[in-house]
Amino acid sequence: MTRESPAKRPSKNRDKLLKAARRLFAERGYAETGTEDIVREAGVTRGALYHQFADKRDLFRAMLEEMLPEIGQRLFEETMARIAHDREDLQVGCRVLLGIYTDAEVRRLFLIEGPAVLGLADWQALQAPLSTLFLDHALQHLVDEGFIAAGEMRSMNALLSGALQQAALGIAAANDPESARADYTAGLDRIIEGLMRRT
Repeated sequence: MTRESPAKRPSKNRDKLLKAARRLFAERGYAETGTEDIVREAGVTRGALYHQFADKRDLFRAMLEEMLPEIGQRLFEETMARIAHDREDLQVGCRVLLGIYTDAEVRRLFLIEGPAVLGLADWQALQAPLSTLFLDHALQHLVDEGFIAAGEMRSMNALLSGALQQAALGIAAANDPESARADYTAGLDRIIEGLMRRT
């Protein structure tokens, strides 16, 4: 039976634990990293760990939650730097996101360990707010320019979100992540170009 997570208050110990866990999980993997390794790396006691987190899985989930805003900020900044017009937001953003997924730390922690540790449903729920925000913003530009109808946004968001998740899992499983990224990028380009074809 999993313990309930304690109340999480910002603290120096919490920050130390998250930083230590991120480094060790990225280097060794979740299964090969014990809580004793984490508290030693963080320079805190086991009691400090269990004051902030219910268990190792809870700490891992909190670490992924901390990574999501970083991924979102990088997605925003790199996309904005590459587009010349709002209508390009969706296609360029998808390309940028798949590029982020090939980053060694993101791929290991978020794409490989994430679904394995949390389970697919929890992993999907964790990233859903970022995915929805990005896709709603990008699809709204296509609505504004008449490429799709406002009533299509919800279904388009769900379909594209599913495609991005499958691409993420494909990149995670690939022996050559860069080659997989290129293949999935080409496929998404075809889908998005179809959305932007005026009828």
